[in-house]
Amino acid sequence: MFSRNLGCGFVLVLSFGCQHSAADSEHDTDALGESKGSDEIDAGGGADAGHPGKPGKTFYGDVLPLLETHCIGCHQDTGIAPFALDSLASAKAHAAEIAAATKTRSMPPWAAVSDDSCGTFKDSLALDDEAIATFEAWAKGDLALGDARAIEPIKVNTLKDATTVQTPLFSPTPEGTDYAENDEYRCFMIDAPNAEPRFISGYSVTPGTAEIVHHVVAFIVDPAADSDIDGKTNGALMAELDAASPDRDGWSCFGAAGDGVAIVGSPVVWAPGQGVVEFPAGSGTPLTPTQKLVVQVHYNLEDPRSAGKSDQTSIQFQLTDKVDRVGMFLVPDQFLASYFAGKPEKLEPGKESVKFRWTQSMSDLGVDQIPDLQLAGIMPHMHELGHRYQMSVSRGDDAQCGVSVLDWDFHWQRMYFYEEPIALTPDTNLEVTCDYDTLSRTEPVLPGWGTQNEMCTAILYVTAPLSAFGG
Repeated sequence: MFSRNLGCGFVLVLSFGCQHSAADSEHDTDALGESKGSDEIDAGGGADAGHPGKPGKTFYGDVLPLLETHCIGCHQDTGIAPFALDSLASAKAHAAEIAAATKTRSMPPWAAVSDDSCGTFKDSLALDDEAIATFEAWAKGDLALGDARAIEPIKVNTLKDATTVQTPLFSPTPEGTDYAENDEYRCFMIDAPNAEPRFISGYSVTPGTAEIVHHVVAFIVDPAADSDIDGKTNGALMAELDAASPDRDGWSCFGAAGDGVAIVGSPVVWAPGQGVVEFPAGSGTPLTPTQKLVVQVHYNLEDPRSAGKSDQTSIQFQLTDKVDRVGMFLVPDQFLASYFAGKPEKLEPGKESVKFRWTQSMSDLGVDQIPDLQLAGIMPHMHELGHRYQMSVSRGDDAQCGVSVLDWDFHWQRMYFYEEPIALTPDTNLEVTCDYDTLSRTEPVLPGWGTQNEMCTAILYVTAPLSAFGG
C-alpha cells in the first residue's frame, strides 16, 4: 500500500530517522496465540457467533433497535450500502441476508475483535452473540412485528463544513514489475484549501472509480523547503518529476510524494472500506496556506476489465482553528522494509497459514524523544492474502493487546480509535503478527507495492501535546 521510503523513514508530522528492526526472544506461541510452525517468518521476535436462534423475536422490539444502532447509518438511500434497511418492508425482504451476513460477522464491517479482550474502541459496530442470534431467530421465525413504533432517522456520517479537493481525471497504466506488476502509483500536487493556518481534524475519501483505486494517501509538503536531494527545493524537485512525463498529469511516486521529496506530514490514509475519519477530539494535523498537498493514488489494474478506465478522486477535509494535541501517522512495516535490506522476505506458497512477525521499539520508530506520546488509533493493513492480524504494545514483561482481526477482509479496512489512548514511552515495543493464506499461489509471495504482493503494516495514529512542537 505505501511508499518505498516508508521502509526506512516513515511519514508523520515531523521528519524523524530511519526504522531498524529490533530483535526479541523466541516465544512458544506466536502473536496470534498459536504454536509456531515451520511456515512462520520471524522478523525480530516475538467465537464462534453461531448460537441457535431463539424464538419469539419481533421486528420492533428486538430487530429494529439493532438495525438503528449498527446498520441504518449505511443502509439507507443516501448511504454507501447497496440496499436500504430503514423500513419494515426492506428489513423483511433482506432478513435472510441479514442473518447470514451477521452470523459470519462479515457485516457490520467491523473486523476488530471488540469484546474488550484486545483493545476497547470508540463507536464499535461489532455485534455480540446475542444480537446475532436475534437476527437469526427473527429470520427463521415468522418475521413477527411486535408493537409498532416510528423508525428513528439515522444521519449518514459526514464531515461538518468539509472542504473538498480533487485529483485530475487520470487514466493509469500498470508498472509491470515484480513488485507492482498490475499497479501504478501516481502523485498529484494540489494547493492547500485553507487561506489561513488551520488543522486537519478529519477527512473522507471518495474514489471516482472505486474498482481501480487500491489506496489514497495525502502528504503535506513545503515547496520552499529543501528536498532530500542536495541543492534542490521540494518545489524544484516536484517540477522536475512532473516534467518527466509531460503528456500525463502528476508523476510516478513509489517513494511517498516522489523520490527525494521531503514530507512535513501525512494527514490522510485511506483504503477500501474506510469511511469518514474524524480524529480524536482536540487533535489534528497542521496545514498552512503555503504548503502543498501531494495526493498519492495507488491504482490496481489486475482485472482486464480495468483497462482504459479513468479516475478522479475527491478528498473532503474537516478543518479547525485550534487543537490541543498534534496528530501524526506512523506507518512501520518490516515485511516491506526487507525489500530495502537487499534480501526481501518471501511467503511460502500453497499454505493455509504463513505468518510474518516483527517487533520495533519507539527508538526504532524515531519518536522516543517526544513527550507524552499516545497511541490513539490503529489501522491494520495487508493485501488480498491476509487472513489474520494482531498488534500488541509491550513494556518489559507487560504486554497489552492493541488490536486483533480474526477474519481479514481487504475490501473492508478502517481506522480503529481507542476509548482510552495507550501511553507510548521510550521503552515501549510494538509487536505485529500477520497471518496469510497462500493456498492460491504457486510461487513465493514477495513484499511490495502491488496488490498481488503483500504487506504487514501497522498504520498508527499517535498524538502529542501541541507544546511539544512549539505551539
